[in-house]
Amino acid sequence: MNTAQLSETGGDGELPDLPDLRQAVAALFDRSSETYDAVDVEFFPVFARQLLADVRLVPGERVLDVGCGRGAVLFAAAEQVGAEGTVTGIDLSPRMVERTARDIRQRGLTGVAVAVMDAQEPSLPGGFDAVLASAVVFFLPDPLAGLRAWHDLLVPGGRLGVTTFGGNDPRWAGVEEVFRPFVPPAMIWAMVNPASPFASVENFEAASAAVGFADMSSVVREHPITFRDPEQWIRWSWSHGQRVFWELVPAEHREHVRAGVTAALDRLRGDDGSIVMIQTVRYTVASRAPA
Repeated sequence: MNTAQLSETGGDGELPDLPDLRQAVAALFDRSSETYDAVDVEFFPVFARQLLADVRLVPGERVLDVGCGRGAVLFAAAEQVGAEGTVTGIDLSPRMVERTARDIRQRGLTGVAVAVMDAQEPSLPGGFDAVLASAVVFFLPDPLAGLRAWHDLLVPGGRLGVTTFGGNDPRWAGVEEVFRPFVPPAMIWAMVNPASPFASVENFEAASAAVGFADMSSVVREHPITFRDPEQWIRWSWSHGQRVFWELVPAEHREHVRAGVTAALDRLRGDDGSIVMIQTVRYTVASRAPA
């Protein structure tokens, strides 16, 4: 069960109309902001490190991090571009931006800034050497419009680095089945639609090429993510976009669902009691053609 297309539902279990989709996404991550990437699970930083290794930032570059969240990519990129470079993070969630801005101040960083802004239609001047988007493009109402906007913000020869999620860990089928009765058919279709730009590497590269990107290179990697016990997985699943699955469950059924999830996770525990989930991530690097 991954977060691709989770933005298609609001917190009340209903599919919002398209004009409300961005507000639904912002509200979802506002609700997640306090615990986002803060439940002692190595998840987003794992992908951030690998994405930056693929993009190969150099000191002095100007970087845009779209959907910056709590800064997994943002802060790692700042270290790589150094004091002579700059990193700008944008996110649709005001609470996420507020918390990340506080972290920037606490770290005393001067070349890093964040702002509340729509990743699909960023109101920024161009001139970026790199645009990074980790686990965000599938939340956009129109992913191709977002890719096109990011392309236009790059200098000629500038690089795009994107992560999207691949298939689910098949051992998690039991957990998915507990939630399935509460998931709208439209959401299920969005996650399995073979025509989706996120259905395969080939689809995503074709979508990127359609808006002008070139020199695409994609790598699919599997990352083991470890949870101490079922309780930690449950806290973690509430801490990011996946919480929408919980919110789809009516309040009067949540304890029953929690019990079912715990039982399914108990069957996955290793000898030490921990649970390992294999997260498949697609990494794509592309560039804007030189002038």
